[in-house]
Amino acid sequence: MASPRAANPGRTARYYRSNPKARAKHNRDNNTGGKHDKPKEYTRKHSEVRRAKNIMGKGGGDVVKKKNGSWGTQSMKINRSRK
Repeated sequence: MASPRAANPGRTARYYRSNPKARAKHNRDNNTGGKHDKPKEYTRKHSEVRRAKNIMGKGGGDVVKKKNGSWGTQSMKINRSRK
């Protein structure tokens, strides 16, 4: 059952109520389904490399596969901004 509508909604809620296309896009972008599109093998391999480099669970940069086939680390900001 959906929660009851607020009597005095905020500005964002008012915007999404009056713009159904924007609300549909917002719901689609915030849905967890699209955020886990990497295959399990991809995640598993990157985790193995992080363990081998002793950085698993300690924060730090992302593990990336370079063009020459070797593995390295890269800052999260640069790696995640790249499509």
